Amino acid sequence: MYSVMIFLHVVSALFLGCYVLFPFLTGRAATLSGAAQESFVGLLRSFNRVGQYAAIVAFITGGALISKTKPSVLWMILAIVLLLIIVALSGMMGGRMKKLIVAAKAGKDTASDVAKIKTFSWIAAIAVIVAVLIMTNPQLLA
Repeated sequence: MYSVMIFLHVVSALFLGCYVLFPFLTGRAATLSGAAQESFVGLLRSFNRVGQYAAIVAFITGGALISKTKPSVLWMILAIVLLLIIVALSGMMGGRMKKLIVAAKAGKDTASDVAKIKTFSWIAAIAVIVAVLIMTNPQLLA
């Protein structure tokens, strides 16, 4: 059972990697307009949804793995806080993407929405990288 949990945890971490690509993809969305921007942001929303499901799986499998391995308290707190940051930012990005699509359909300016999505995605990308760093090196916080 432990090896299944490790497998699911690693696969979910790979899917969370989509947040590392988000800042670059969002930059591409800023250059588009109209129907092309709507379509591209729809793709970004799909990636965001996959990342959200991956975060749920990572949280569940991580909880199961913590019960088996007993890491340091600081490591557990940091891991949970980073995952919560990622989940919160993904939710904020999803809301902004919905607003962006509505604004693009109405022919309004979408630059502020794109800028906020890009900011949120940079923070999420950094949080994912830090999470991978502490997950692969738990002795840093021992």
